[in-house]
Amino acid sequence: MRILFAISFLNVITAFQVLSLTSLTDETAAGRILNGISVVIGEFPYVVAIKVEGKFRCGGFIYNERWVVTAASCVNGFQNVLDRVTVEAGIVSLQSPELSQQLIRIESFHLYDSYNESLTGPLHDLALIQTRLPFTFNSEVNFSYYDETSGEVATFVGWGVAEAIEDGGSYSNELRKATLTINSNICQSSYAGSYQNAYMICTGDTQSPCHYDEGSPLVQNGYVVGVMSRNNGCDATGTVVPTIYTRLSVYYNWMVAIAGIQPVPSLVQMNRSLSEPYLQGM
Repeated sequence: MRILFAISFLNVITAFQVLSLTSLTDETAAGRILNGISVVIGEFPYVVAIKVEGKFRCGGFIYNERWVVTAASCVNGFQNVLDRVTVEAGIVSLQSPELSQQLIRIESFHLYDSYNESLTGPLHDLALIQTRLPFTFNSEVNFSYYDETSGEVATFVGWGVAEAIEDGGSYSNELRKATLTINSNICQSSYAGSYQNAYMICTGDTQSPCHYDEGSPLVQNGYVVGVMSRNNGCDATGTVVPTIYTRLSVYYNWMVAIAGIQPVPSLVQMNRSLSEPYLQGM
């Protein structure tokens, strides 16, 4: 069943109050996409950077003209700093934004109703961000579609480093992508008791997202299927890093209820079986 979906949103870690508004150091920012390759402008026009006072915090993607999708673990803690949070679209460079840049302040954000940050990791790690002004859609800035697809190959997109800092790698300010393998078994083994395949997607590769990649999209065949939630850090030694993503299709009803429809309405009727966590609110 195909569910078209547009996406963009805000991404910050729950340690935001500890990090406060200070800039990221080499140690705290260590390794976002490890071993990824650079993205060209317009290749993923729905990906956005979430910033606080101009400092990058996490990723997200455009849902429609006024809403962005990200991880709840990224925006939890923004309550008192809304006027200092911006969403930046139409860029691949964090340091030298392109002419296509659209920088918009946020109006509000909504954590998923049953979001739970437990000792074993977040559950229902999803949030929506409302912008003060609408995005202007063009070839560099656009909403994304989402779908529940099959297959084992996916692409992750986010800002980060090409190599681990401990191996002498320098930080990259460029948007990067990496090809990953979907494998639920590796997360069921690595995150025993906390990985729930009905609500989550798992990848396991030597290429991996890392800290501050939370909220960025996992893509299959041009469709966003997941939102990066967590892993146990990246590794440059060839070790496979299991990474958990929130499975978007499960939350379709909730997103429509909060943010409305997308510019191109879904071809599929809202299906309660795909949105079990939100049944309590329907």
